[in-house]
This record gives sequence, structure tokens and C-alpha cells, in this order.
Amino acid sequence: MTRNEPGDLDERYIVPGLQRGLQILQTFTRERQEQSVAEMAKRVDISRSTAFRIVYTLEATGFLRRIADTHRYQLGSRVLELGYSFLAGKDLVEVAGPVLKRLRDETQASTHLAVREGRDVVYVVRFQGNTSLISAMTVGSRLPAHASAPGRVLLTGLPLSEVVALYEDYDFETYTEQTPSSMGALVHLVEDDRRSGSVMSWGFFDADVASIAAPVYNSTRRIEAAISISCPITTFSKEEFETRIRGKVEEAAADVSRGLGFQDGEAV
Repeated sequence: MTRNEPGDLDERYIVPGLQRGLQILQTFTRERQEQSVAEMAKRVDISRSTAFRIVYTLEATGFLRRIADTHRYQLGSRVLELGYSFLAGKDLVEVAGPVLKRLRDETQASTHLAVREGRDVVYVVRFQGNTSLISAMTVGSRLPAHASAPGRVLLTGLPLSEVVALYEDYDFETYTEQTPSSMGALVHLVEDDRRSGSVMSWGFFDADVASIAAPVYNSTRRIEAAISISCPITTFSKEEFETRIRGKVEEAAADVSRGLGFQDGEAV
């Protein structure tokens, strides 16, 4: 049985050591890639001796790695194996990688593959473009789905009732004047996006950035991921971006979909 709400949890079945170990792993971020045992203990609010035992276990199992000749630790390779094992099983990353690289080379813009996790978009592949924009969307980066082009594409893969349930009582954060600030505004966008098949953002999340996203379908004819492209808004004219570049993004998404076994036709 899956339990998502904190009120559903029965504390009798919680394993404190495992819970603290997961909390320690979550203290590592892009800005904080190295930590000592003392730093981890402080952030999780446990004693150093307890933190040491947990860190020792995480190191022994490959989830943490001690930096040579120091008392500091980094995330180990097992974290990525755990995080992306579901992708490896479907070969999504393997199929998408060459296509995204080709799209980057053809457009000189940064290209990405993203999946949805709740109300967030998680970037799982990225090829840096050759424009003046240094993409901040590295592997593992997250953006709010309602405020990003790939997020909107991924939301079109849900029935409208699920979109409404997902954003019920949600406090919509806006980033530009174009970001939806209410459930009604988001639903209107998602319904329009369903009809267009891909999403173009002309300063939607960042006023200085243009992006386009298109859906990737799997063999069951459902949206598996989104391919996106981003560049400074001055890189292309708006007309070229919404025609030639949009066509290339849609073509790339179709190539990845076929690689996952999707058969052309009406998607679910």
C-alpha cells in the first residue's frame, strides 16, 4: 500500500536509522557537494557518533564516498544508480542521448531530457549549447512544472482530473507575467498545450530565455518524458524559433519516441 500523506503514517513502522540515512543523503546539493561528518550531523540534528555510524554504513554500501586524504564525503555512484534505475530499464537515457546531442549540434542551443516527479520537473540528460547562455539545468536540477515548458508538456500526459488533484490548494509561485498564478490559468494552458503538441516559452520562466519542449511517448503510447531546448531570447527571431527550431525539437522527440517503441498514431 502506498501512503503519501503524513497523516497516514504509522510511526511504529518507521526505521529511524534508515530515515536518518536518507536525510543525510538529502543534505547534499549542487551548492554543497562535500561535507564532513560533523556538518551532516548538525544538518540532520543528530549526534556525531550516530552520524558517524550512518555515514560509515553509507560509505560501505557505495552511497557516500570519502575524499582521499580528507575527512570529507561526497555522494557515491550508487545514488545515481538508485535514482535512475527505472530509466536504465527502459533505455530512455540511452536512446535520448545521441538525439539530444544532434539537436544541440544543429541548433547550438542547450538541450535537455526531463521527467516529472510530482509538481516538479527533473532534468536527467543535458547537453550544453554554444550560445551565450550557460544553462543552469544540470542533471538532477528541478523546476516547477507549472512554470516551465517541459513541465507543461508533461502535465498534458495527465487527465485533467489528475492535474486538478495535483495542484489542489497549491500556492502558485510566479516568475514572470506569463507564469500561471492560479488553477484556472494552469488548466487553460494545459488544455491549449494538448492541442498544440509542443510548448514554446518566450520568456515564460525567465524573461531572457526562450525554450521549446515536446513530448516523448513510450511503447504504451503514454508520455514518458519531455525533450526541451533553451537559449537566450535574442538567439533567434521569434518567427524562426516557433517554426524551424520548433520543428527540430518535435522531430527529435519523435525520434526518441520511436526508439522507445512508440508507433506513430494517436497517443493516449
